[in-house]
Amino acid sequence: MTGIPAEHGVEFRHLRAFVAVARERNFTRAAHHLRITQPALSRTVASLERLLGTTLLARNRRTVQLTAAGQQVLPHVHRVLAALDEAVGAATGAPPTLRVGFTWGSTAEYTAPIVRDFERAHPDVTVEIRRYDDTVAGLADGRTHVGFLPGDPGDPRFGTLVLADEPRVVALPADHRLVDGGTVVLDDLADEAIVINVVSGTTTLDLWEPARRPDTVVRVRNVDEWMEAIAAGRGVGLTPASTGRLYTHPQIRYRLVSDSPRVPITLAWPRLAAHPLVADFVASAERLRHLSDPTTT
Repeated sequence: MTGIPAEHGVEFRHLRAFVAVARERNFTRAAHHLRITQPALSRTVASLERLLGTTLLARNRRTVQLTAAGQQVLPHVHRVLAALDEAVGAATGAPPTLRVGFTWGSTAEYTAPIVRDFERAHPDVTVEIRRYDDTVAGLADGRTHVGFLPGDPGDPRFGTLVLADEPRVVALPADHRLVDGGTVVLDDLADEAIVINVVSGTTTLDLWEPARRPDTVVRVRNVDEWMEAIAAGRGVGLTPASTGRLYTHPQIRYRLVSDSPRVPITLAWPRLAAHPLVADFVASAERLRHLSDPTTT
């Protein structure tokens, strides 16, 4: 916010107004949520846009959408407001809260033991476990403080601890030709349509050599859509082995893919301005990571 005069700077009311409209995609509903009038909300958002010198929300008579600038600003605003709420809680003596995120259930076998260990050491802390269908489980915009991720986020903003390396399995429709066989290799799947969770999945076509990459991709946005697409025979899907242990479906069978790269199960947290309790949570994870890895014998 360089260039904004201190006496006319952005206020928290501006940020809360922007977040409310961004969430609701509607000024009337956002105003009701904030318990202010719709004209007052419109003026507050317009004031924020003047201060920033850019349009954050594109409005017309029917829709409200984030502009490119609004999409870039929103995660930062979420982090600022989350930090404010935490600071107010600390100042007022409210019990501390640690928000733990996950993307989908492939990390469940690792999450519960670590959370229990942390809670035994910190009985005064409230641990909230939340699912977010994005690649970093709500970490990017401050919705969570620490996240369990399938795969490595490959993002320098986050510190990481690898909890386990899992083999990949292929999820097949129950009547697929490979169901009754043994181990599968990637080349066996090169002529198949591949179902890929494009929001938080671990599979890309880069798993295959360029000359043998599948021609057809079925794109889905979460693990439930992924499973139903496979069960309906629209394609096959690759996933960490824990998915096969945790997600069963009467029309899906799993087989090991012997030559596919393993998938790291990762604990991640922000490198900058991390929650004060993150270090203790990571310490719990370090103590238990070998015990939490069901592939370790």
